[in-house]
Amino acid sequence: MSWKEDLRNKAFALLQNPRVAAALQDPRVTNGIVRAFRLRSEVEKNVAQTVKTVAKSLNLATSSDVTELRRAVSRLERQLEQERRERAEDISPRAMS
Repeated sequence: MSWKEDLRNKAFALLQNPRVAAALQDPRVTNGIVRAFRLRSEVEKNVAQTVKTVAKSLNLATSSDVTELRRAVSRLERQLEQERRERAEDISPRAMS
């Protein structure tokens, strides 16, 4: 069993506990959980932005920059291959003449 399944099983077991179920019905608890998730999201966003800023100031490529460059190179390779095929098709009929 993976750790995710273990965690899921423990969460279900906790939810069956009446005290936990009652606590989750308290608006203060649910608001606290929502705030915790928002805080996590904001922290992740701020860290990502800081990493981008630092990478840019050090002239380093971020993973998104590398992904974008790979896509661009792949697109250019496809275009080049298409141009080569079209050029080969244009030259082939002339060679037969």
